[in-house]
Amino acid sequence: MHCPTLDETTSALLALLPRGRAWQTNDGVPMPGQEIGFDPEAFDNDGFSTVRTKPSVIWQYWRSIAVVLQYATERLCALREEFWCQSVNETRDEWLIEYGLPDACDPFPELCTKVAAIGGTRCEYYQSIAARSGWSISCNETIGFCGSRAGQSRAGRARAGRTVGFAQLRIIVYLGASPAYQPRGRYLPSLAGRMRAGRRLTCGPDLSPLKCILSRIVHAEIQLFFEVDSNGS
Repeated sequence: MHCPTLDETTSALLALLPRGRAWQTNDGVPMPGQEIGFDPEAFDNDGFSTVRTKPSVIWQYWRSIAVVLQYATERLCALREEFWCQSVNETRDEWLIEYGLPDACDPFPELCTKVAAIGGTRCEYYQSIAARSGWSISCNETIGFCGSRAGQSRAGRARAGRTVGFAQLRIIVYLGASPAYQPRGRYLPSLAGRMRAGRRLTCGPDLSPLKCILSRIVHAEIQLFFEVDSNGS
């Protein structure tokens, strides 16, 4: 798409004029006028313009219309650039509102990255998104609980119409391979028989940044469970 200049817009308008002497189109187009380029005493008159020609009234009239059309054309050309993320300029704020940015929990913090995101439901996709934010994870899927579970089947507990268990996704987080993990201190976990008076306890590693990110891309009907592997990778 070519965005014409003011001179090109003026020429296009003049080309639409009727033919005839009254429109100054019997010999070309209305005279645009000409300003003197150099002092006649200093340059070769045959090589440079040394004549000042007053522009015709018709040319000045259509030139003024061309200025308005040129402004409208420039705005239309600028609008065309706003339809693509890579060239957006004047409507960036509207784009950010449309895509819910900025958002500290968004797995796609960059506008163009989020526009190009196609999503996914496989563990490989979740791993790639987590890795982008500095987390190393793997997944263990449990689709549902249909029938008895090992060690928990009980006679007479089945009920007609009861739904199967929700789909669950277990996320194993490898802290040793996760540069985004920031430990909060060397506190011992709560273990039976290991309690000592005055010893500080930990509630486990802070996985809230990872949970925040995954909650945006994992389907809402899937229950997420997180486990920690402090040494694995």
